[in-house]
Amino acid sequence: MKNRKTLLNDLLKTLVDEWGHEEVAAALADTISSSQPLTRAATGSNLGSSGAKRLLSATAQIERAALEGERRDLFLQLAERYDRKRFLPSVADVREFLIMMGERPIGMKNRKEAFRVLLQSLIRLPDDRLQQLVGTALHSGPSELGPLSDAIAAAGERLPRQRQANTD
Repeated sequence: MKNRKTLLNDLLKTLVDEWGHEEVAAALADTISSSQPLTRAATGSNLGSSGAKRLLSATAQIERAALEGERRDLFLQLAERYDRKRFLPSVADVREFLIMMGERPIGMKNRKEAFRVLLQSLIRLPDDRLQQLVGTALHSGPSELGPLSDAIAAAGERLPRQRQANTD
């Protein structure tokens, strides 16, 4: 019988072969953040009076993700801005952004949970689109809200929910 480390490596290789490194890394990061409180509970440590799980900041989620090189740096830049509320400052903004990306946002009660959902979509972006997003997020201050609003409105017009309202 294989030892545990060999088995783990074989399972990970199979997963990466099937879904790719980025998908597995995102799922692993998701699993780490959601299973962390369970691990503490299983070892008998105190979770505090509320018993609620501790949510990781966006930066901490990226640091734990299995991302490498320039892609990791891009995600860290976005995460730092997200933590400072300079990129998608509210859960509603994250929802709208995900809708514009063609995703159906669910299960987002606060910004830390919202980033975990957002990360699953961002991880699938090609490097050039991710670079563009980092550049846009860097320069989108109050003086540039007009073009950003126009872009969101234009994207919204292409959504099925807008088309239905226009045909009535």
